[in-house]
Amino acid sequence: MSNLNALQETGQVGTHNRWRVKDFLHTGIAGFPKEGMISIDVTYQCNLACTHCYFRNQGYTSELTVDQWLQWLENRRRQGYPFLICGWLGGEPFLRPDVLEQGIGYFKSNVIFTNGTSELPPWRNCTFVVSVPGLRDQYHRITGSKRATFDRVKAHADRKDVRVFISFCVTKPTVDLIASVIEEWAATAVQGVYFEFYTPLRGSDLRLWVDWESRDRIIGELLQLKKTYGDFIANTRQELLLMTARRYRTIIEDCPFRYVGASFDPLGRRKLPCAIGPDADCSRCGCILPAFAQILASRRRLVQALWNGAVRQFRAG
Repeated sequence: MSNLNALQETGQVGTHNRWRVKDFLHTGIAGFPKEGMISIDVTYQCNLACTHCYFRNQGYTSELTVDQWLQWLENRRRQGYPFLICGWLGGEPFLRPDVLEQGIGYFKSNVIFTNGTSELPPWRNCTFVVSVPGLRDQYHRITGSKRATFDRVKAHADRKDVRVFISFCVTKPTVDLIASVIEEWAATAVQGVYFEFYTPLRGSDLRLWVDWESRDRIIGELLQLKKTYGDFIANTRQELLLMTARRYRTIIEDCPFRYVGASFDPLGRRKLPCAIGPDADCSRCGCILPAFAQILASRRRLVQALWNGAVRQFRAG
């Protein structure tokens, strides 16, 4: 009997680990636990070749089987890991839907980061974040895909029955697309657009990197657009302010992700300092994760975030 079958026999696989009021209260009192937020590279494979992708340079050629991932999760469960939040990454995670379907039941919150080329399953206990790095005219050049791919991704994301957000990674060639991206997706069923900035690798050229002065200008633009679009710009005002140059440079000097999170590669091994890997140029970080981790690591900000989360959970039933 395989590990998968053995776990299915015990009824442990697929058990939904949902948030409860006591979870919010406990986290608010005790603080966010170490490794309460993790990311897992489900696979090294991807069907696109995005110009801004850090993962293509990491050189993986193998990955854990479904049974091995389940055993990995079971081992962590027995060791008492908190299983609060998991970001499922890749590669393209939906090239391994078997791992996702079994794995998401372990965590209270699941965020699946996908390129959207596969149809999204009707899973209610997770959020889908679809990476769309440009409008139709730029998309095929950025992703190395066929021209029709953008329309397919848009059709997959335009769903009312699942919780879908768009992720837009701002690069130097796409800084002028922000207002158009918001307008494009506001006409669909997606629940919002997250914005982050390209993080270069050490030793790479900086043709895609948005400098700090330009980043502050863009954040100012997003804050103004939030007055019109509200929460459709999914970054909170607090997150955007934390990402301004003066504050973010201080945050990334001692990145708070190391205190609340952990990243794991396709073989289940720890990645440092985060999912971007050891070649990340942290001094030019544009990822949203340090801002989110800063909120989790701060008791005052965490309590507010937990309250917002509890309200959303109550409204969702």
